[in-house]
Amino acid sequence: MNKNKLILRIPFISLFCLLLTGLQAQSLRALLEEGKTLVFAHRGAVNPEIPENSMKGMKQALDSGMYMLEIDIMESQDGILYLLHDRTLDRTTFGTGNISDWSSKDLDNLGLKGTEEQLPRFADFLAEAAQNGLFLMLDVKNAPLDKVLNLVEAADMLDRILLLTFSLERAQEAFALNHRFLVSVLVKEEEEFDEYLCKSNDPYQLAVYLNKDADLMLYDRAKKLGLPIITDVMGNIDRQGMDDPTIYREFVQKRNPDIVVSDYPVILKHVLH
Repeated sequence: MNKNKLILRIPFISLFCLLLTGLQAQSLRALLEEGKTLVFAHRGAVNPEIPENSMKGMKQALDSGMYMLEIDIMESQDGILYLLHDRTLDRTTFGTGNISDWSSKDLDNLGLKGTEEQLPRFADFLAEAAQNGLFLMLDVKNAPLDKVLNLVEAADMLDRILLLTFSLERAQEAFALNHRFLVSVLVKEEEEFDEYLCKSNDPYQLAVYLNKDADLMLYDRAKKLGLPIITDVMGNIDRQGMDDPTIYREFVQKRNPDIVVSDYPVILKHVLH
């Protein structure tokens, strides 16, 4: 490489590393307070062609500049946590049947379709996520939340995760934990705002998940309460946004969410930023 070109590149590389270090040092709550719309990759993949909930997906996300991933967690027969969306193994692995019927000894040798890797353990994924400065949105399917959060704490990732809950019972389970982390609750009716605020021990750690087709009044109410808003564009909006990016922009401008989950996060992030 030409020496002069190398000298010119050094400040750019140093600036990039400095910015990356700053991002990695921030908590998710601090990022939300900056007011920018954050984009998370649905099931940890930057597009549906990449194997979901995989180490390969994480690597390609990092290569694409995506540091925010939504992932799914399931529990094995002997209580080990894995990345998996479905209760059954059939769709994404070379196994069959419910994951809850399989031991970790067998799951650790079970291949993940579309990759050369095995079904990832959550603890292993967390270790890589922590090392690479990722932020994670956790959709815990059938595992005890205390077990999940103990692993998150061990990885020093409590301030870099957001836990999704979709029922009052699951939210209360999260609120009862000693750990301090962001909890998202699904709100479908206005009166549910007060219900969740009363149940939470720390409203500062509360976020609201609103459906993409929810009444805009709910979005306004969440903003007035100062609650971070999560929504998603999977399905028709993602498909339309691929052909006409203004669809994404109009969706976000009408709702002003703090976090959007997408099957095409790189494209959405480019449109918004």
